[in-house]
Amino acid sequence: MAEKVKQFDSEYLQEQRQVRKQRQKKIQYIVFGILLLLIILILLYMFTPLSKISNVKISGNDLVSDKEINQMLKLNNKARMYTYSTNNAKERLESNELIKKAEVSKKFPKDLHVKITEHQIAGVVKEKGEYVPILENGKSIKNRSNDELEEGPILSGFKEKQRAQLVSELAKMPKNVRNMISEITYDPETNKRNQIQLFTSDNIQVIADLRTVGDKMKYYGQMSQSLQRDDSGALQKDGYIDLTVGASFIPYDGASSQQAQSDKNVEQGTQKEDKAKDELQSTLNKIQKNTDESD
Repeated sequence: MAEKVKQFDSEYLQEQRQVRKQRQKKIQYIVFGILLLLIILILLYMFTPLSKISNVKISGNDLVSDKEINQMLKLNNKARMYTYSTNNAKERLESNELIKKAEVSKKFPKDLHVKITEHQIAGVVKEKGEYVPILENGKSIKNRSNDELEEGPILSGFKEKQRAQLVSELAKMPKNVRNMISEITYDPETNKRNQIQLFTSDNIQVIADLRTVGDKMKYYGQMSQSLQRDDSGALQKDGYIDLTVGASFIPYDGASSQQAQSDKNVEQGTQKEDKAKDELQSTLNKIQKNTDESD
């Protein structure tokens, strides 16, 4: 009886071992097949047009053209996804004087995405009969024919140090506010060495301080809209905005056109002027309060 049990166990174990061997071989074949397939797919991707960079998506550029960016990317027919250096491309792009930051990333299977952040044009100065744009970092751009580089206020009468300070203030303003300023001139007085004049596209003159104009002009759009206008859009009362201390609208009170270009001959302290100052200051306070609440 014991011999029969022993013989049965032996046959059963042999069958189990055989099943396990067959299962192991099957798994090995499957693993080998998968690895072989992966190797074939990788080789096909590497040595066929599938891995060549064929699509480049560029975003964020206004001043630098797509053509110029593509030239800096240095892509050719042999450029492949697995060998192309995005770090080198980033360095080349950021070496451009108009580009502040560049992000270059690969998107499988063969796309390249390029996101550009440009330096904004803070203003324009006239040099040797030509208008030269000044970037927000203070650098001037010469020998470029792009018409968009001429946007921004014309800066006149500023020495190099003053101009650098003004450019720094302009960089604080939103682009839409900067674009509303047509010209900025240096207009110092005896006790106001930092006084400047701004002329806007909606025909309003602004007197400001060189050191604080950036923060105060952020709200120029709202200040301009708060002034009373007639049906044609013209101011009901001619005057200028004074941002040297607080925010005030100073009526010209029938001053001549020559007087209208400066606040030197504008009479101060009248009841009408005080009322106008209070109205605009109240508007500015509301704007500041709403901005603080939104932040």
